[in-house]
Amino acid sequence: MKKLTRLKLINWHRFSDVTIDFGDSTLISGENGAGKSTLLDAIQFVVTCSTNHFNKAAHENGKRKLTGYIRCKTGRENHPYERTGEISAHVALEFYEESKEKYFVIGAVIDSATEGQETVVRYLMDNVMLEDEMFKIGNRPRTITEFRSFNNKNIKLFAKTNAEGKKMMKQRFGRIEDKFFQLIPKALAFKPIDDIKDFVYSYVLDEKEVNIDNLRENVRSYQELEKTLEGVKNRIEKLSEIECHHKAVVDCIQSDRMYEYFMAQSDLDLTKEQIGVLQDEIRRESYRLEQLNAKCISMKKELENKEEVRTLLLAELNANSDFQTLEKQKKYLKELQEKEEIQYQEKKRLLESGKKAGQKVKRLLEIPDVDECMKQYDELLHRLKDTEDVVSAQELIDRAIAYKKHMSTKLQRKNLEIQSRLNEIAADLQETEQRISNLKQHRFSYPPAVQLLMSRVEQELLKIGRTAKPRILCEMLEITDETWRNAVEGYLNTQRFYVLVEPEHFDIALGIYEKLRREKKAYGVGLINSGKLEEYDIAPAGSLATVVESKSIYAKRYVNMVLGKVHMCKRVDELKQYPVSITPNCMRYQNHVASAIRPEIYTTPFIGKNAFKVQYEQALQKKEDLNRQKIECKDRMTHIEVTLQWLEWDDDTDVKYRITIVSELKRTGLEIEKCETEIRNLQQNTTMIEKQIRADEMRKECEELKSHISKSDRESGACELKISNAKDRLVECEDECIHKNELITDIAQKAENEIVLWKKEYEKQTGDKTLEQFRQNFDRRRKANNTTKENADKKMTSAMYDYKTAFDFGAPATLEAYPEYAAVQERLVNSELLNYEEKVRKAKLSAEEEFREQFLSKLQENMKQAQGEFKELNKALKDITFSNERYEFLYLPSKSYGKYYDMIMDDFNVVQGESIFSGLFHENHKEVIDELFSKLALDQDNGIKALDEFTDYRTYMDYDIKITHEDGSYSLYSKVCEEKSGGETQTPFYVTVAASFVQLYNNNIGGEAIGLVMFDEAFNNMDDERIGAVLEFMNRLPLQIVIAAPPDKIQYIGPKMQETLLVLTDDKVSFVEEYRYASGRK
Repeated sequence: MKKLTRLKLINWHRFSDVTIDFGDSTLISGENGAGKSTLLDAIQFVVTCSTNHFNKAAHENGKRKLTGYIRCKTGRENHPYERTGEISAHVALEFYEESKEKYFVIGAVIDSATEGQETVVRYLMDNVMLEDEMFKIGNRPRTITEFRSFNNKNIKLFAKTNAEGKKMMKQRFGRIEDKFFQLIPKALAFKPIDDIKDFVYSYVLDEKEVNIDNLRENVRSYQELEKTLEGVKNRIEKLSEIECHHKAVVDCIQSDRMYEYFMAQSDLDLTKEQIGVLQDEIRRESYRLEQLNAKCISMKKELENKEEVRTLLLAELNANSDFQTLEKQKKYLKELQEKEEIQYQEKKRLLESGKKAGQKVKRLLEIPDVDECMKQYDELLHRLKDTEDVVSAQELIDRAIAYKKHMSTKLQRKNLEIQSRLNEIAADLQETEQRISNLKQHRFSYPPAVQLLMSRVEQELLKIGRTAKPRILCEMLEITDETWRNAVEGYLNTQRFYVLVEPEHFDIALGIYEKLRREKKAYGVGLINSGKLEEYDIAPAGSLATVVESKSIYAKRYVNMVLGKVHMCKRVDELKQYPVSITPNCMRYQNHVASAIRPEIYTTPFIGKNAFKVQYEQALQKKEDLNRQKIECKDRMTHIEVTLQWLEWDDDTDVKYRITIVSELKRTGLEIEKCETEIRNLQQNTTMIEKQIRADEMRKECEELKSHISKSDRESGACELKISNAKDRLVECEDECIHKNELITDIAQKAENEIVLWKKEYEKQTGDKTLEQFRQNFDRRRKANNTTKENADKKMTSAMYDYKTAFDFGAPATLEAYPEYAAVQERLVNSELLNYEEKVRKAKLSAEEEFREQFLSKLQENMKQAQGEFKELNKALKDITFSNERYEFLYLPSKSYGKYYDMIMDDFNVVQGESIFSGLFHENHKEVIDELFSKLALDQDNGIKALDEFTDYRTYMDYDIKITHEDGSYSLYSKVCEEKSGGETQTPFYVTVAASFVQLYNNNIGGEAIGLVMFDEAFNNMDDERIGAVLEFMNRLPLQIVIAAPPDKIQYIGPKMQETLLVLTDDKVSFVEEYRYASGRK
């Protein structure tokens, strides 16, 4: 203990220059006015660094001032002070530090030039004892400057302000609490205990301010912002309804635009088909006309030659000119031979094309189920050089070409499908590679919506300074029995991917989820409200929950809730014995229905540490399978490419247009034979009769040729007419195509990016039906779509009228005016709603934080500290008897504020950090919170009056003193205090104050502390037995007691004290003498 050993006073009231010794316990006695209280005030002045509590024991409203002490106030009007002029005074306390066996001095120096103008400095000197030369130069007290200069090497700290002085005292006295500066004056200012609560307030529990100005402002702001936010949400709800109906109208309009495109495109495609038919007809008829013209020219030339021969024959007959006729025939033979050579070369090219075509047909005939026309075409190609029926052959070739075109188109589509599948495989491979990479890092691949919600929640929590992270349920679970793994995985299904956050973060996460939903970015993700699962701590016996464990209490509770109702059955025939049950093979029974869970749900495990290994192996296998499929698809594409080469029809077309050369070459050969025969006949010098016969034959042949030429001319005319009509129709169709293309281009420009989707849908819809069937179907759909649009438009208009009426909105209720409604909605959703939600969130957090930190936590801290003080006090009083009575302080929840007491002392709030606006804490104390918040929201004047009592932690407890009598019975002080004598009411005061000092000094954090306690005018109206008991109690405590009492108390107090001092007065000077007993003891 640091003990007060001596007190040095210079110019302190009537003490001019005294040094007073103190023992472990000291009694200061003397007649009234001698200066007992003056000594205590001097000590108090130094240790409390204050002049506010001088002589409070004698006069509650005492007005002693520092001026009166240092100038020695007399009270006489003509001579108010004994000391005048410039004065310096000293009050110094010497302490002995037992643990270090060293002394230190603390004190104050006061300089006063005139009345009421005092300069006070305080100091600390270590490792020194009081000596006169410290304070005086000869007989004159040292001034502040002189004192500091002389003692400079010993002065450790020098304080010019009371605040600096208090800091110095606290530090040197053992780093004690600020409570010391209130407790010293209270011990000196004794008052009888009339009201136990007032006594507790005054002497046991200090007033501790709880500032709730910010809390009140935050609560009012929060409630006002909530009302505004509700208004914004109401408007958004109405506008969302309009948006929903508008979307339906726009969807119908969009569908109608798509149907318009479908009808226009199908009309264009029909026209293109017609153009193709006309072009084929023109090509076919043009070729036929070419063949007819060539044949006609050949026949005309033959006719010319025959007529010329006949003319010559006739001329020979007339002029007998055989030689001319022979020459003419030789010339004609040469021409025929040249023609035959050309035709032979043409036939050669025909046979080459036929050979190439035959090779392709041969390969095609290896394909199963090839069309019969290809076999017939193969036979034709084998006998190509002998073909005579040209028309039939060309028809067969046309069928073969048509079949090849059909098969080529079909294979190209198949090729596109395989290419599409290759793209899918590539995407799957990329996803699988990513999955393998994630699994190597012990990370699962989850649905995008789950990952997005997790990311956004984690970012938001970090933004507001929360370190907790959201977790996915499956990552927090472990299956203890592998027999039931598939059952657990299969039954939970997508619930395995539910997101779990701490209870206090659920509302934040839910707000983010709602925002993502409005943005159409996240659907179907489960967000677990872990704060509502307290009742699921135990997994029911026999349930599927018993084979699932988790280190997270929240994850385990959720699993207990979901799987706790599912009973495990080893056999299928046991299932119906329970409302919900399941077998290890995933046969599930629920709602009186048995169903098998699809294997693809549970074959990929997500629960437990082993799930990473299994998924990794599965991913590697899938990668291998995808690579194998990729190779197979590429092989099929290669095969199709080869087959497409076999299906090329260029050679077939060449065969078709050259095949006539076979018959033409035969005719030319016959003509050559005839010509050669004519030449031989002429060379044999035929007779005139033979020439006559030959001339007649020639005439008949010429007539026959003329008939053939006439028929050929008619056929050519008909063919030219067909070509002309087809060309006219073709021009019309091409003009139609231009206009229809312009229409489709206009539609495509308006459709922008959607045209790509429309084209894909159009190809899909026209793939398995004719264009005529397609147009009929979509014409019906378009009419039904128009009806749907009209209904949606009516609903939208009605909702607009409702909004206009409710919120005085100026825009008309029409489709064209919707952007004005949408602009308001966008502003509300993206600006005002977020702004107010953020403001409400911040206001709520601020109100909650203020309520928790500045109200609940501080009040609870103060109340627990107070209860601890009472426990320590009662512990000290436990074995002490005062006149056969023992005392115990009672502290109970207030009868008037019991509900508030329960809320403040509820550790669930403080320890677990549960939001005051949700969860168990709110459920338990909703009524109190609402009542308090309504008071907080009152106007300033009413609020202050209503809340004063709520901010004082002492309000929430009732106090009493339990008096236990010798026979074991007890009384409560509050009920018997008016019947008790003055001495009986004083005993608790001294006991309590002493115990409070013990607690104060024991709570120091600087090692050894002082033990000083001072009582002024002590033990008035107390009998000797009670005085002895109280002193005995105090002497057992680690305290240094200094008591001031009148002389009549010396006989009762003195024997219990180590030192007894008498304060005496000689005229104008006071001095102190040691008191000695008859036995010789001091």
